[in-house]
Amino acid sequence: MCESTVYSTKGEKIMEDVLHIKIEGKKIHLADVLNQIKDIEGKIVEIDLDKHGIYVELI
Repeated sequence: MCESTVYSTKGEKIMEDVLHIKIEGKKIHLADVLNQIKDIEGKIVEIDLDKHGIYVELI
């Protein structure tokens, strides 16, 4: 599977098993394998495809 975990740049886990990310300005919409939705504000600063990690600087 291709799920990823989203973390803040401070190392806090924001959401696991993320399959879909949509960026609208400063808003980031996340959806996981169970179609649970979480909206956060920030910007993606790093994507580690090898470790399935996405790092967000929260506003």
